[in-house]
Amino acid sequence: MIENDFPVVREAVSRSVIGRSIAWLATAIAGAATDAAVTRRLVGLRSTIDVDTSQGIRMGGMAFAVAAAGAWGLSQFIPRYVSTAIPGVAFVALAALGAMAAMRADAIAVQWRSSRLRRLMTWLSA
Repeated sequence: MIENDFPVVREAVSRSVIGRSIAWLATAIAGAATDAAVTRRLVGLRSTIDVDTSQGIRMGGMAFAVAAAGAWGLSQFIPRYVSTAIPGVAFVALAALGAMAAMRADAIAVQWRSSRLRRLMTWLSA
């Protein structure tokens, strides 16, 4: 699919109230993310820790897997009427997803260079 496959539809949506609202919301979120203290700390942390992309993905995947497995494990000790409505299978699935990302970190790092998410994160941190 090419960027300008539907220029008339793109123009109509961008001129509509919904399109303008979405553009305003995206601009507000990007501005808030740029100004947020957490974002600045993460950017500072990323520049402090000198790791390549595959090591960063591996560390993030393992942290995600441990956090999801830990949340599931702790939720087993909380009474049902107090615990979250998220089913335990979702925690286990997220832990598996994090572990898979950690195992395939090198392949993900190769694809990361052309990723839209990387471009968005670079744009937000600039």
